[in-house]
Amino acid sequence: RRHLLMAGKGLGALLLAMCCLLLWPLGAKAQEFVPRVAQVEAVVGDSHQLPLPVKQRMEKSVQAIGVQLLEGMKVEELKAQENHYAEIIQQVFDKVLIGYTVDRVHIYSGDTTKVQVDLIPWQDKICQVKVRVQVEGMSPVLSDMLYQDVAGIDEIFKQSLQGLPIAAVDWTQGLLKQQINAFLQQHAPEFKADFDVVVSENTQINLVLYPLLPVVRTVDLSMHSDTLLNAGLLLRRQAMQSRVNELIGLPVSFVERHQGELENYLANVLNEDSLSHSWDVHTKAAITPGQQLTVMSRSDSDTYRVRLEGWADMGNEWGNQEDTSIMARLHLGRMLSSRDEIFTRLDFYPQAVRCDWNLGYGYHLPGGTGLAGVYDLRHNNVGFELSQPLGGKWQLRYAYRSRDQENEYGLRYRLHDFLTVEYAMDRHNGWLRFIGYF
Repeated sequence: RRHLLMAGKGLGALLLAMCCLLLWPLGAKAQEFVPRVAQVEAVVGDSHQLPLPVKQRMEKSVQAIGVQLLEGMKVEELKAQENHYAEIIQQVFDKVLIGYTVDRVHIYSGDTTKVQVDLIPWQDKICQVKVRVQVEGMSPVLSDMLYQDVAGIDEIFKQSLQGLPIAAVDWTQGLLKQQINAFLQQHAPEFKADFDVVVSENTQINLVLYPLLPVVRTVDLSMHSDTLLNAGLLLRRQAMQSRVNELIGLPVSFVERHQGELENYLANVLNEDSLSHSWDVHTKAAITPGQQLTVMSRSDSDTYRVRLEGWADMGNEWGNQEDTSIMARLHLGRMLSSRDEIFTRLDFYPQAVRCDWNLGYGYHLPGGTGLAGVYDLRHNNVGFELSQPLGGKWQLRYAYRSRDQENEYGLRYRLHDFLTVEYAMDRHNGWLRFIGYF
C-alpha cells in the first residue's frame, strides 16, 4: 500500500508539471501580443508646398525624433499620451528648424505610428535661382563638351531652393553637395565641384568644376601624309600644336570618354584651312589617351599626289659609275578617279648634275597593287613599274627600263613614315637603298 501511495504521489506531480509546461507558452504568447509601436513614419508639409529635397530631409529629422521617443511603446499607452508626445516633438523640432515655424504636430498611433508636422514658412523667400557654371583650366571649346555633359545641373539648385525661405537655406547645404556629387558621378565622373550660394530673393549660385587625377601631363604630336609633302605639314604644325596643347590638364578618363569628339576637333584644325579646300585634303587625327598622350594626324588628298623623296644607294658599284647613287625625286600627280593617276616625275642626280623628266600613267588595283607606265623625255624611252604590298610594312617592287633593257627588283621595309630601307638588285649586283620622305 505504501508503494502504491508513493506511486500515486509521483504520478500527480508529473501531471502537474506537464500542465505547467503546457500553460506557460500560452502566458508568454499572451504577453507578446500586446500591441507596440514597431515603426515610425513622418510627414512634413506646409501650405506653400516645400521643395521636395528639403521636405525629405525634414521628414528624416522628424522620423529620427519619433523613433527615439515612441518606438517600442505600447500603442494603448501612446494613444493616451498623444498630445504630450506631440508637444515634445514640436518643441524639439522647432528648436533645430530655421526658416519655418512648427504650427502643429499630430500623432496617429498604431503598429506603424504616423507623425504629421505642419509648418508655417517665414516671409522672405527665394523667388529665383540663377546658376553660373565655370570650368577651371579648359579652353572654351573643350569647356563646351563638359557643359553638355553637366547640362541640367542647375535644376538641382532650383528644385531645392526655389520657394524656400531665405533663412532655411542652411538646411540644403549638405543635401545639395550629395546631389551634385551624385549628378557628376553619373554625367562627368572625372570632375568634382565646389559651389558658393549668394542668398537673396534672386539667389546666385557660382559652381566651379575641377578636374580629378590622373590628368594629361604631356602631349606628343606627329603629322604624316602619304600623298603630300611632309615638309608642307610643318608650316601648319604650329596651329595644330597649339590646339593639341589644350589637352594638357584634362582628366585622362575624360579624354577617353570624348575621344571621338576630340579627334574630330583636332582634325578640323587642318580640314577648315583654305589650303585643304584648295588641294582637297582630308585630315584624320588619332589620339592615344594617357598621362603621356600621343596625337597622330594624317593628311591626304583624294585628288593630288605630291611627294618628294631622297634616294641614297650603298654598294651599287655599277650605278656609282654613272654617279647616280644619290637622287632626289619629285612626283606630281593628278587623280582622274580613285584608281587612275596621271603624273610627271623629276629625278635629279646632284653628283652627276643631271635631271631626268618623266611622264606617266598609273593604275591602282584592289588590294594595293600599283601599275605604272613611264615615258622618259630625256632619253626618249619607256619603262614599266609594279609595286605589291606584302602586308604590314613590307613591299615588293619591280621596274623595267627599255633604254638599257634593265630589270630591277626591290624588297622594301618602311621603318617609319619618313624612312624606308630597300634591298635592290639587277643583273649586275645587289645593294642597299635608303629612301627618305620629305
